[in-house]
Amino acid sequence: MAHQNFSEGKILIPSDLCFFGACREEPSKTGLMIPYELIDHTADIGLKVNGTTLFDLFENAALGMFHIIGGKVKSQDSAVLEKSIEVKKTVDAFEELLVSWLSELLYIFNKEKIYFTNFEIASLNNNGIIGEAKGFKIDSRQASLYTEIKAVTFHGLKIEEDVEGFHCNIIFDV
Repeated sequence: MAHQNFSEGKILIPSDLCFFGACREEPSKTGLMIPYELIDHTADIGLKVNGTTLFDLFENAALGMFHIIGGKVKSQDSAVLEKSIEVKKTVDAFEELLVSWLSELLYIFNKEKIYFTNFEIASLNNNGIIGEAKGFKIDSRQASLYTEIKAVTFHGLKIEEDVEGFHCNIIFDV
């Protein structure tokens, strides 16, 4: 299992926000909110996720999770695959739905070997989430190049809202 190096107690901002040739400019240069930051956690890996809306928060959490899994992976010249993903679950809090969404994406990655790079949430409410994920098939021989995430956890997970939007920290068991 390959692991990325994380410096003790340091926050790491993804240096490359490019997927399929479509690059986002550095948020600090555009005045945009940073979509996610990698954070250190004892024996695990975490993300500080931001979004101007809940839809953005869920999309950015998925982007961040796949950044942890594959770093700066580029398309392997394979066709773009689209998957419609629906999680039907009545919840009292969106934290439970966020964990379910990310867990479903992680399950599909592990089972079908699809590395997702683009996410679009179509519907999000207390009864579930409907979204679309785009990505590409990875070669199973390259599996050792990816960081293995065993599970998405509820540890310290709380979605908060302020004047800038929504924020949360997510911890992944690696």
